[in-house]
Amino acid sequence: MKQESSTEEKGKDMDSQHKIKWTLYISLASMFIFVSVTEVGPFSSMKRLYSSYETDTHHKYVIVFDGGSTGTRIHVFTFVNNSSSGRLALENEYFEEVKPGLSNYANKPQNAANSVLHLLDKAKAVVPPSVWIETPVALRATAGLRLLPSALSESILDAISKAFQSSPFLTDEESVAVLDGKDEGLYAWYTLNFLLGKLNEASHSALALDLGGGSTQVTFTPVELDTFIHSPKEYIVLKRIQNKTMPIYTHSYLGLGLMSARLAILHLSSDNPGSLRKDETKFKSSCIHPHVKHSWKHDMKEYIIKGRKDEKYGFKECYDKAVQFLGNSVDKPEEFRRREIYALSYYFDRSRDLGIIDEETGHITVGDFMKACKNECSGKKVKEPFLCLDCSYISALLHHSLGLHERKEIQLAKRIDGIETSWGLGAAFNLLR
Repeated sequence: MKQESSTEEKGKDMDSQHKIKWTLYISLASMFIFVSVTEVGPFSSMKRLYSSYETDTHHKYVIVFDGGSTGTRIHVFTFVNNSSSGRLALENEYFEEVKPGLSNYANKPQNAANSVLHLLDKAKAVVPPSVWIETPVALRATAGLRLLPSALSESILDAISKAFQSSPFLTDEESVAVLDGKDEGLYAWYTLNFLLGKLNEASHSALALDLGGGSTQVTFTPVELDTFIHSPKEYIVLKRIQNKTMPIYTHSYLGLGLMSARLAILHLSSDNPGSLRKDETKFKSSCIHPHVKHSWKHDMKEYIIKGRKDEKYGFKECYDKAVQFLGNSVDKPEEFRRREIYALSYYFDRSRDLGIIDEETGHITVGDFMKACKNECSGKKVKEPFLCLDCSYISALLHHSLGLHERKEIQLAKRIDGIETSWGLGAAFNLLR
Protein backbone atom coordinates (compact mmCIF):
# COMPACT_ATOMS: atom_id res chain seq x y z
CA MET A 1 0.00 0.00 0.00
CA LYS A 2 2.83 2.34 0.91
CA GLN A 3 4.42 1.66 -2.46
CA GLU A 4 1.12 2.39 -4.28
CA SER A 5 0.65 5.57 -2.26
CA SER A 6 4.20 6.62 -3.05
CA THR A 7 3.60 5.98 -6.74
CA GLU A 8 0.39 8.01 -6.71
CA GLU A 9 2.14 10.87 -4.95
CA LYS A 10 4.95 10.81 -7.51
CA GLY A 11 2.35 10.85 -10.31
CA LYS A 12 0.64 13.83 -8.73
CA ASP A 13 3.98 15.56 -8.34
CA MET A 14 4.77 14.93 -12.01
CA ASP A 15 1.35 16.26 -13.05
CA SER A 16 1.89 19.29 -10.89
CA GLN A 17 5.35 19.86 -12.34
CA HIS A 18 3.95 19.44 -15.84
CA LYS A 19 1.25 22.05 -15.16
CA ILE A 20 3.82 24.45 -13.71
CA LYS A 21 6.11 23.97 -16.71
CA TRP A 22 3.19 24.45 -19.11
CA THR A 23 2.08 27.61 -17.31
CA LEU A 24 5.63 28.96 -17.50
CA TYR A 25 5.77 27.98 -21.16
CA ILE A 26 2.60 29.95 -21.93
CA SER A 27 3.76 32.92 -19.87
CA LEU A 28 7.18 33.03 -21.53
CA ALA A 29 5.59 32.66 -24.94
CA SER A 30 3.24 35.56 -24.24
CA MET A 31 6.16 37.68 -23.07
CA PHE A 32 8.04 36.70 -26.23
CA ILE A 33 5.15 37.83 -28.41
CA PHE A 34 4.81 41.25 -26.80
CA VAL A 35 8.52 41.90 -26.40
CA SER A 36 9.93 40.66 -29.69
CA VAL A 37 7.12 41.45 -32.12
CA THR A 38 7.17 45.18 -32.64
CA GLU A 39 4.66 47.44 -34.31
CA VAL A 40 6.24 48.73 -37.49
CA GLY A 41 3.53 51.10 -38.54
CA PRO A 42 0.95 50.85 -41.30
CA PHE A 43 0.96 47.98 -43.74
CA SER A 44 3.78 49.31 -45.86
CA SER A 45 6.96 51.25 -45.49
CA MET A 46 6.19 53.09 -48.73
CA LYS A 47 5.30 56.75 -48.36
CA ARG A 48 1.70 57.77 -49.03
CA LEU A 49 1.56 59.88 -52.13
CA TYR A 50 -1.87 61.29 -51.35
CA SER A 51 -4.77 60.69 -48.98
CA SER A 52 -7.79 60.95 -51.23
CA TYR A 53 -9.09 61.83 -54.66
CA GLU A 54 -11.66 64.39 -55.64
CA THR A 55 -15.10 63.29 -54.51
CA ASP A 56 -16.56 63.40 -58.02
CA THR A 57 -13.95 60.98 -59.41
CA HIS A 58 -15.49 57.55 -59.81
CA HIS A 59 -12.48 55.54 -60.99
CA LYS A 60 -9.04 55.63 -59.44
CA TYR A 61 -5.82 54.36 -60.99
CA VAL A 62 -2.43 53.26 -59.65
CA ILE A 63 0.64 52.37 -61.72
CA VAL A 64 3.15 49.98 -60.14
CA PHE A 65 6.38 48.82 -61.77
CA ASP A 66 7.99 45.58 -60.63
CA GLY A 67 11.68 45.87 -61.44
CA GLY A 68 12.55 42.19 -61.19
CA SER A 69 15.85 40.45 -61.82
CA THR A 70 14.67 38.87 -65.08
CA GLY A 71 12.27 41.51 -66.38
CA THR A 72 10.35 44.72 -65.69
CA ARG A 73 6.56 44.48 -65.34
CA ILE A 74 3.95 47.21 -65.31
CA HIS A 75 0.69 46.84 -63.42
CA VAL A 76 -2.00 49.46 -64.05
CA PHE A 77 -4.79 48.89 -61.53
CA THR A 78 -8.25 50.38 -61.96
CA PHE A 79 -10.28 50.82 -58.79
CA VAL A 80 -13.88 51.92 -58.46
CA ASN A 81 -15.72 53.46 -55.50
CA ASN A 82 -17.85 50.89 -53.71
CA SER A 83 -20.83 52.90 -52.50
CA SER A 84 -22.21 50.14 -50.28
CA SER A 85 -19.05 49.57 -48.22
CA GLY A 86 -17.36 52.92 -48.68
CA ARG A 87 -14.23 51.10 -49.87
CA LEU A 88 -12.45 50.89 -53.15
CA ALA A 89 -13.06 47.78 -55.21
CA LEU A 90 -10.57 46.43 -57.73
CA GLU A 91 -12.07 46.53 -61.21
CA ASN A 92 -9.26 45.29 -63.45
CA GLU A 93 -5.54 45.22 -64.17
CA TYR A 94 -3.44 45.96 -67.24
CA PHE A 95 -0.20 43.97 -67.23
CA GLU A 96 2.82 43.83 -69.53
CA GLU A 97 6.44 42.75 -69.21
CA VAL A 98 9.70 43.58 -70.96
CA LYS A 99 13.02 41.78 -70.70
CA PRO A 100 15.79 41.82 -69.57
CA GLY A 101 15.70 42.98 -65.96
CA LEU A 102 17.03 46.35 -64.79
CA SER A 103 20.25 44.85 -63.42
CA ASN A 104 21.29 44.00 -66.97
CA TYR A 105 21.65 47.74 -67.64
CA ALA A 106 24.17 48.26 -64.85
CA ASN A 107 26.53 50.21 -67.11
CA LYS A 108 23.78 51.80 -69.21
CA PRO A 109 21.31 53.40 -66.79
CA GLN A 110 19.58 55.46 -69.49
CA ASN A 111 18.71 52.25 -71.33
CA ALA A 112 17.08 50.99 -68.15
CA ALA A 113 15.02 54.20 -67.97
CA ASN A 114 14.03 53.85 -71.64
CA SER A 115 12.75 50.30 -71.04
CA VAL A 116 10.53 51.64 -68.26
CA LEU A 117 9.32 54.62 -70.30
CA HIS A 118 8.27 52.22 -73.08
CA LEU A 119 5.89 50.57 -70.59
CA LEU A 120 4.78 53.87 -69.09
CA ASP A 121 3.56 54.96 -72.51
CA LYS A 122 1.22 51.96 -72.45
CA ALA A 123 -0.31 53.26 -69.21
CA LYS A 124 -1.39 56.45 -70.99
CA ALA A 125 -3.80 54.37 -73.05
CA VAL A 126 -5.36 52.91 -69.89
CA VAL A 127 -5.57 55.95 -67.61
CA PRO A 128 -7.77 58.85 -68.85
CA PRO A 129 -5.69 62.02 -69.48
CA SER A 130 -7.95 64.00 -67.12
CA VAL A 131 -6.62 62.05 -64.11
CA TRP A 132 -2.95 61.57 -65.11
CA ILE A 133 -1.83 64.28 -62.69
CA GLU A 134 -3.44 62.50 -59.72
CA THR A 135 -2.49 58.94 -60.68
CA PRO A 136 0.52 57.75 -58.66
CA VAL A 137 3.32 55.84 -60.33
CA ALA A 138 5.91 53.90 -58.36
CA LEU A 139 8.73 51.54 -59.26
CA ARG A 140 10.18 49.07 -56.81
CA ALA A 141 13.24 47.08 -57.82
CA THR A 142 13.79 43.67 -56.25
CA ALA A 143 16.68 41.23 -55.84
CA GLY A 144 18.40 42.00 -59.14
CA LEU A 145 19.31 45.51 -57.99
CA ARG A 146 19.80 44.44 -54.36
CA LEU A 147 22.63 42.22 -55.56
CA LEU A 148 24.35 44.97 -57.56
CA PRO A 149 26.95 47.31 -56.04
CA SER A 150 25.10 50.30 -54.60
CA ALA A 151 26.70 52.80 -56.99
CA LEU A 152 25.42 50.88 -60.02
CA SER A 153 21.91 50.32 -58.64
CA GLU A 154 21.62 54.00 -57.63
CA SER A 155 22.58 55.18 -61.11
CA ILE A 156 19.76 53.08 -62.59
CA LEU A 157 17.23 54.32 -60.02
CA ASP A 158 18.27 57.94 -60.57
CA ALA A 159 17.78 57.64 -64.33
CA ILE A 160 14.31 56.13 -63.85
CA SER A 161 13.38 58.75 -61.26
CA LYS A 162 14.23 61.55 -63.70
CA ALA A 163 12.15 59.83 -66.37
CA PHE A 164 9.18 59.62 -63.97
CA GLN A 165 9.51 63.30 -63.07
CA SER A 166 9.15 64.22 -66.73
CA SER A 167 6.00 62.11 -67.05
CA PRO A 168 2.47 63.50 -66.51
CA PHE A 169 1.78 61.15 -63.59
CA LEU A 170 2.01 61.82 -59.85
CA THR A 171 5.51 61.24 -58.46
CA ASP A 172 7.72 62.35 -55.60
CA GLU A 173 11.26 61.68 -54.34
CA GLU A 174 10.31 58.21 -53.10
CA SER A 175 8.52 56.99 -56.21
CA VAL A 176 11.56 54.95 -57.29
CA ALA A 177 13.41 52.72 -54.84
CA VAL A 178 14.63 49.23 -54.05
CA LEU A 179 11.86 47.21 -52.41
CA ASP A 180 12.73 45.81 -49.02
CA GLY A 181 12.61 42.00 -49.02
CA LYS A 182 10.06 41.92 -46.18
CA ASP A 183 7.74 44.26 -48.06
CA GLU A 184 8.05 42.06 -51.14
CA GLY A 185 6.83 39.05 -49.20
CA LEU A 186 4.11 41.04 -47.42
CA TYR A 187 2.73 42.56 -50.61
CA ALA A 188 2.61 39.17 -52.36
CA TRP A 189 0.84 37.64 -49.34
CA TYR A 190 -1.61 40.54 -49.26
CA THR A 191 -2.34 40.26 -52.98
CA LEU A 192 -2.92 36.52 -52.73
CA ASN A 193 -5.22 36.62 -49.73
CA PHE A 194 -7.11 39.67 -51.02
CA LEU A 195 -7.88 37.80 -54.25
CA LEU A 196 -8.86 34.69 -52.26
CA GLY A 197 -11.03 36.73 -49.85
CA LYS A 198 -9.06 35.48 -46.84
CA LEU A 199 -7.66 38.63 -45.23
CA ASN A 200 -10.08 38.82 -42.31
CA GLU A 201 -9.27 35.55 -40.53
CA ALA A 202 -5.61 34.81 -39.83
CA SER A 203 -6.16 31.09 -39.29
CA HIS A 204 -7.86 30.77 -42.69
CA SER A 205 -5.38 32.84 -44.71
CA ALA A 206 -3.03 31.13 -47.14
CA LEU A 207 0.75 30.87 -46.81
CA ALA A 208 2.53 32.50 -49.76
CA LEU A 209 5.72 31.06 -51.25
CA ASP A 210 7.13 33.44 -53.85
CA LEU A 211 10.13 32.42 -55.96
CA GLY A 212 11.80 35.15 -57.99
CA GLY A 213 15.04 35.20 -59.91
CA GLY A 214 17.28 36.57 -57.16
CA SER A 215 15.36 35.88 -53.95
CA THR A 216 12.53 33.84 -52.46
CA GLN A 217 9.99 34.85 -49.81
CA VAL A 218 7.91 32.98 -47.24
CA THR A 219 4.97 34.83 -45.66
CA PHE A 220 1.98 33.80 -43.54
CA THR A 221 -0.01 34.67 -40.42
CA PRO A 222 1.17 32.32 -37.66
CA VAL A 223 -1.41 30.90 -35.26
CA GLU A 224 0.58 28.17 -33.50
CA LEU A 225 2.51 28.95 -30.32
CA ASP A 226 5.63 27.05 -31.39
CA THR A 227 6.02 29.33 -34.41
CA PHE A 228 6.22 32.40 -32.17
CA ILE A 229 8.64 30.74 -29.77
CA HIS A 230 11.06 29.06 -32.15
CA SER A 231 11.13 31.40 -35.17
CA PRO A 232 13.82 34.09 -35.43
CA LYS A 233 12.18 37.07 -33.76
CA GLU A 234 12.96 39.42 -36.67
CA TYR A 235 10.84 37.19 -38.95
CA ILE A 236 7.63 38.13 -37.11
CA VAL A 237 6.26 41.67 -37.26
CA LEU A 238 2.95 43.31 -36.45
CA LYS A 239 1.09 44.82 -39.36
CA ARG A 240 -2.23 46.61 -39.53
CA ILE A 241 -4.37 44.94 -42.18
CA GLN A 242 -8.08 45.47 -42.81
CA ASN A 243 -8.23 47.62 -39.65
CA LYS A 244 -6.78 44.80 -37.56
CA THR A 245 -3.30 44.46 -36.13
CA MET A 246 -1.98 40.96 -36.70
CA PRO A 247 1.38 39.16 -36.51
CA ILE A 248 2.93 38.28 -39.85
CA TYR A 249 5.79 35.83 -40.37
CA THR A 250 7.81 36.98 -43.36
CA HIS A 251 11.35 36.56 -44.58
CA SER A 252 13.14 37.14 -47.88
CA TYR A 253 16.12 34.90 -48.70
CA LEU A 254 18.40 36.95 -50.91
CA GLY A 255 20.44 34.75 -53.24
CA LEU A 256 17.98 31.83 -53.14
CA GLY A 257 15.99 32.94 -56.16
CA LEU A 258 15.93 30.60 -59.14
CA MET A 259 18.53 32.36 -61.29
CA SER A 260 20.94 32.90 -58.39
CA ALA A 261 20.54 29.27 -57.35
CA ARG A 262 21.03 28.09 -60.92
CA LEU A 263 24.42 29.76 -61.14
CA ALA A 264 25.50 28.48 -57.71
CA ILE A 265 24.49 24.91 -58.56
CA LEU A 266 26.34 25.09 -61.88
CA HIS A 267 29.47 25.94 -59.89
CA LEU A 268 28.92 23.02 -57.51
CA SER A 269 27.97 20.41 -60.13
CA SER A 270 30.65 21.11 -62.74
CA ASP A 271 33.62 18.82 -63.25
CA ASN A 272 35.90 21.32 -65.00
CA PRO A 273 38.88 22.75 -63.10
CA GLY A 274 38.25 26.13 -61.55
CA SER A 275 34.47 25.73 -61.58
CA LEU A 276 34.23 27.03 -58.01
CA ARG A 277 35.85 30.34 -58.97
CA LYS A 278 33.31 33.16 -58.96
CA ASP A 279 34.54 34.43 -62.33
CA GLU A 280 34.22 31.06 -64.07
CA THR A 281 31.96 31.22 -67.15
CA LYS A 282 32.25 27.68 -68.54
CA PHE A 283 30.56 24.71 -66.88
CA LYS A 284 30.21 20.99 -67.52
CA SER A 285 27.44 20.11 -65.13
CA SER A 286 25.75 16.93 -63.89
CA CYS A 287 22.50 18.95 -63.94
CA ILE A 288 22.71 19.45 -67.71
CA HIS A 289 21.89 16.71 -70.25
CA PRO A 290 25.10 15.24 -71.75
CA HIS A 291 24.08 16.23 -75.29
CA VAL A 292 23.41 19.87 -74.43
CA LYS A 293 25.61 22.84 -75.22
CA HIS A 294 23.97 26.13 -74.37
CA SER A 295 24.80 29.81 -74.02
CA TRP A 296 23.18 31.62 -71.06
CA LYS A 297 23.27 35.35 -70.35
CA HIS A 298 22.91 36.35 -66.72
CA ASP A 299 23.89 39.52 -64.84
CA MET A 300 25.91 41.00 -67.70
CA LYS A 301 27.88 37.79 -68.27
CA GLU A 302 27.60 35.07 -70.85
CA TYR A 303 28.06 31.47 -69.71
CA ILE A 304 28.75 28.37 -71.79
CA ILE A 305 26.92 25.39 -70.35
CA LYS A 306 27.49 21.73 -71.27
CA GLY A 307 26.64 18.28 -69.95
CA ARG A 308 29.44 16.18 -68.47
CA LYS A 309 31.40 13.79 -70.68
CA ASP A 310 31.10 11.01 -68.11
CA GLU A 311 27.30 11.29 -68.64
CA LYS A 312 26.81 11.62 -64.89
CA TYR A 313 23.41 13.24 -65.11
CA GLY A 314 20.06 12.90 -63.39
CA PHE A 315 17.71 14.00 -60.66
CA LYS A 316 19.62 12.51 -57.73
CA GLU A 317 22.94 14.09 -58.67
CA CYS A 318 21.35 17.49 -59.20
CA TYR A 319 19.04 17.31 -56.17
CA ASP A 320 22.04 16.50 -53.95
CA LYS A 321 23.90 19.56 -55.26
CA ALA A 322 20.84 21.70 -54.62
CA VAL A 323 20.67 20.41 -51.04
CA GLN A 324 24.38 21.14 -50.66
CA PHE A 325 23.79 24.69 -51.87
CA LEU A 326 20.78 25.27 -49.59
CA GLY A 327 22.24 23.66 -46.48
CA ASN A 328 20.25 24.74 -43.42
CA SER A 329 19.72 28.30 -44.61
CA VAL A 330 15.91 28.25 -44.52
CA ASP A 331 13.74 28.37 -41.40
CA LYS A 332 10.94 25.77 -41.43
CA PRO A 333 8.34 26.04 -38.66
CA GLU A 334 6.26 22.92 -38.15
CA GLU A 335 3.18 25.05 -38.87
CA PHE A 336 4.16 25.14 -42.56
CA ARG A 337 3.05 21.54 -42.93
CA ARG A 338 -0.47 22.25 -41.68
CA ARG A 339 -1.26 25.43 -43.58
CA GLU A 340 -2.80 25.95 -47.00
CA ILE A 341 0.10 26.87 -49.29
CA TYR A 342 0.11 28.86 -52.51
CA ALA A 343 3.30 28.81 -54.58
CA LEU A 344 3.79 31.73 -56.94
CA SER A 345 6.04 33.04 -59.74
CA TYR A 346 8.74 30.52 -60.78
CA TYR A 347 7.05 27.76 -58.77
CA PHE A 348 4.12 28.11 -61.15
CA ASP A 349 6.20 28.69 -64.30
CA ARG A 350 8.37 25.62 -63.85
CA SER A 351 5.39 23.41 -62.94
CA ARG A 352 3.77 24.45 -66.20
CA ASP A 353 7.02 23.79 -68.07
CA LEU A 354 7.05 20.27 -66.62
CA GLY A 355 3.53 19.75 -67.97
CA ILE A 356 1.86 19.04 -64.62
CA ILE A 357 -0.46 22.06 -64.83
CA ASP A 358 -1.79 23.93 -67.84
CA GLU A 359 -4.18 26.52 -66.41
CA GLU A 360 -3.67 29.81 -64.57
CA THR A 361 -4.17 27.95 -61.29
CA GLY A 362 -3.78 24.32 -60.26
CA HIS A 363 -2.88 22.06 -57.40
CA ILE A 364 -0.26 19.35 -57.03
CA THR A 365 1.57 17.55 -54.27
CA VAL A 366 5.25 18.07 -53.58
CA GLY A 367 5.68 14.44 -54.62
CA ASP A 368 3.95 15.12 -57.95
CA PHE A 369 6.46 17.86 -58.66
CA MET A 370 9.44 15.71 -57.67
CA LYS A 371 8.20 12.78 -59.77
CA ALA A 372 7.77 15.02 -62.84
CA CYS A 373 11.25 16.40 -62.25
CA LYS A 374 12.74 12.90 -62.06
CA ASN A 375 11.08 12.07 -65.37
CA GLU A 376 12.44 15.23 -66.95
CA CYS A 377 15.97 14.50 -65.73
CA SER A 378 15.87 10.91 -67.02
CA GLY A 379 14.43 11.66 -70.47
CA LYS A 380 16.39 11.34 -73.68
CA LYS A 381 14.75 14.42 -75.16
CA VAL A 382 15.45 17.79 -73.58
CA LYS A 383 12.54 20.26 -73.32
CA GLU A 384 14.69 23.09 -72.00
CA PRO A 385 18.40 23.03 -71.14
CA PHE A 386 17.88 24.20 -67.53
CA LEU A 387 14.59 22.50 -66.66
CA CYS A 388 16.21 19.54 -64.88
CA LEU A 389 18.43 21.84 -62.82
CA ASP A 390 15.63 24.26 -61.97
CA CYS A 391 13.08 21.63 -60.96
CA SER A 392 15.70 19.78 -58.89
CA TYR A 393 16.37 23.03 -57.02
CA ILE A 394 12.66 23.70 -56.46
CA SER A 395 12.25 20.10 -55.24
CA ALA A 396 15.06 20.60 -52.73
CA LEU A 397 13.66 23.96 -51.64
CA LEU A 398 10.19 22.53 -50.99
CA HIS A 399 11.15 19.18 -49.50
CA HIS A 400 14.56 19.69 -47.86
CA SER A 401 14.53 23.36 -46.88
CA LEU A 402 10.85 24.02 -46.16
CA GLY A 403 10.31 20.54 -44.76
CA LEU A 404 7.18 19.77 -46.80
CA HIS A 405 6.27 16.08 -47.04
CA GLU A 406 5.87 14.58 -50.49
CA ARG A 407 2.13 14.17 -49.75
CA LYS A 408 1.71 17.88 -48.96
CA GLU A 409 -0.61 19.58 -51.44
CA ILE A 410 0.29 23.02 -52.75
CA GLN A 411 -1.74 25.40 -54.88
CA LEU A 412 -0.08 27.03 -57.87
CA ALA A 413 -1.36 30.33 -59.19
CA LYS A 414 -0.34 32.74 -61.94
CA ARG A 415 -3.58 34.69 -61.87
CA ILE A 416 -6.74 34.63 -59.78
CA ASP A 417 -9.86 36.09 -61.40
CA GLY A 418 -7.62 37.50 -64.13
CA ILE A 419 -5.34 39.41 -61.71
CA GLU A 420 -1.62 38.66 -61.45
CA THR A 421 -0.65 37.04 -58.13
CA SER A 422 2.37 39.30 -57.67
CA TRP A 423 3.25 41.82 -54.98
CA GLY A 424 2.13 44.66 -57.27
CA LEU A 425 -1.47 44.78 -56.05
CA GLY A 426 -0.38 44.88 -52.42
CA ALA A 427 1.87 47.83 -53.24
CA ALA A 428 -0.98 49.56 -55.10
CA PHE A 429 -3.32 49.28 -52.11
CA ASN A 430 -0.61 50.78 -49.97
CA LEU A 431 -0.31 53.78 -52.29
CA LEU A 432 -4.05 54.31 -51.93
CA ARG A 433 -3.91 54.38 -48.12
